[in-house]
Amino acid sequence: MKRSTFAIFALALVTACGNTPAIVSDFNGNSVKIVTSGLETTEYQRSIAQPEAQRICQTQGKNAEYASTRSNSQTYENEHLYLCI
Repeated sequence: MKRSTFAIFALALVTACGNTPAIVSDFNGNSVKIVTSGLETTEYQRSIAQPEAQRICQTQGKNAEYASTRSNSQTYENEHLYLCI
């Protein structure tokens, strides 16, 4: 019985991937920091971080340009820095 419970739990974790949102953690008019889950694929993180950064930078009439990513292995989060140019 324990083995089937584990299998169901593992399946639930796999299907949950790709659903975490991008979170704006900082914005000062010239740059924006977007936090994504480090448990997601790099492609997924980029696909949600870039549009969110662009949306925020457009409030100042600017475009978002990727600058860097900082990983936090303790919280399993990545912080992506975009410049508003």
